[in-house]
Amino acid sequence: MIFSSRGYTLTVATLIGFFLTYPQSSQAQSVGANDLPANAFSREYGTGWDCMRGYRKAGGECLLIEVPENAYLSSIGSSWQCNRGFLKKNTACEEIYVPANAYLIDAQYGTGWTCERGYRTEQSNFSLRQVECVKVDLPDHAILTDTNYGPGWECGRGFRAIDGSCKIVIVPPNAYATGYSSGKGWECVRGYQESDRETDEACVAVEVPEHAFLDRRGENWQCERGYQKVGQQCAAIEIPQNAYLADDGNTWHCLRGYEMGALSCTFIEVPDNAHLVSSGDRWDCNKPYRKLGAACQI
Repeated sequence: MIFSSRGYTLTVATLIGFFLTYPQSSQAQSVGANDLPANAFSREYGTGWDCMRGYRKAGGECLLIEVPENAYLSSIGSSWQCNRGFLKKNTACEEIYVPANAYLIDAQYGTGWTCERGYRTEQSNFSLRQVECVKVDLPDHAILTDTNYGPGWECGRGFRAIDGSCKIVIVPPNAYATGYSSGKGWECVRGYQESDRETDEACVAVEVPEHAFLDRRGENWQCERGYQKVGQQCAAIEIPQNAYLADDGNTWHCLRGYEMGALSCTFIEVPDNAHLVSSGDRWDCNKPYRKLGAACQI
């Protein structure tokens, strides 16, 4: 039998199926609600449940979060955090000891404080792990740094650190100041290199031989294409017969079908039932032949 109303057509089988499934689905929903543990709620989307604010999930239960003294519930309500001036230790909040010349910072870990500018941390009693803020001994021509590592200062521009003080950087001829407080404080200009003598801080000219040019850094030289370095000179590369200059221009390769030797290219004799490999510098047997000495046999 078919029922029709306002353009919708339903069969008897469809109506029976609807009334049979509707009570069952309602019952399933009520059973799910009854299965919720105390202080929990069903998720708005998807399946499952979550604990209410102030409770945490532990297995199939919602346990009350015990907030210790000097603490508060986190924004999501599933844990607790210590108040400013306290740090978490196990299940309690301990007050932060702030030494002289230091101030509190917003942190849940670490010391919870940092030294004021011009002071740096120093461990005064290793056995008790007591840390204090001591004044930075600032030498002349130095500036303070915002770090607890190192001496707490660095030399100003044009000076470099030597034995706990800032010495003026003397830039030799054919060099320029780098502005760094570490190292020499200067670098040689292109075409010059540092002197080999350790006691002589100077820049000497790079001697570029014939058929050579300065490298990218300008501190050394390279041979032109078709030449190779021999000692302190550039010698022409002798290309043997049946060879060509490589892409790098500093060596040579044999043509396809030739094998490279020390100073020459030898023609490769390809036996019957064999072929040159893709590199062209040796041969291999055709299938199903196998190499036996200088021949291919089944």
